[in-house]
Amino acid sequence: MPKFLSSVTLALLSALAVPSQAAVFYSNDFEVSAAGMSGAGFLAPTQGYSAYGFGSQYFRNSSFGNPAASSVLGFSLGSAATSVALNFYFAAIDSWDGANCCGPDFFNVKVDGTTIYTKNFDIFGSPSIGPELTTLVYGPNLAVSGWGDQGYKVALSIGNLSAGAHTIEFFASGSGWQGGDDESFAIDNVIVSGDDGGQLPEPASLALCGLALLGAGAARRRRA
Repeated sequence: MPKFLSSVTLALLSALAVPSQAAVFYSNDFEVSAAGMSGAGFLAPTQGYSAYGFGSQYFRNSSFGNPAASSVLGFSLGSAATSVALNFYFAAIDSWDGANCCGPDFFNVKVDGTTIYTKNFDIFGSPSIGPELTTLVYGPNLAVSGWGDQGYKVALSIGNLSAGAHTIEFFASGSGWQGGDDESFAIDNVIVSGDDGGQLPEPASLALCGLALLGAGAARRRRA
């Protein structure tokens, strides 16, 4: 194969081999502010949770009611996105009662008004399990009132989102939900990411790249 054609082939293969990288639509570790958040909740010290991957502050919700008031994340997309994922740290603070006498105590997530996640957490049994959960800590008295506490990494799939404004709600519910300093929750290290279609070269761009390289190769041949 002529040297310039070999160069063209390698360049095109390299372009095709560039992996698609997730675009980050929202990210907040709550160390500086609660930008993007509204509704119920407030910045609070993480206390003992800081030893388990949480920063020095998280966004805590201690609302009462069934369902309790939501902490609402708002963000906007400039274009449609696919394979959108929501990743965050979740702290189930104090006496989450699960299925025992005083439960249930559910943690829920809604996207644009549709529930995508609900789970009954329990500090008196064993850590909650599921493909979406990674346990960070279970049992030590880490925060607020001295009950046992739980911490998890949570990874949820949202799917596809259209261009425009979106909301993600985090809230507690259940007939046994008490709120306040008896039981509350917090989120930290929140990341919303996905494919916005802007990472891989389009076919037309690859063709133009190939033509340019061919032209450069032909010019080198003429000079030779």
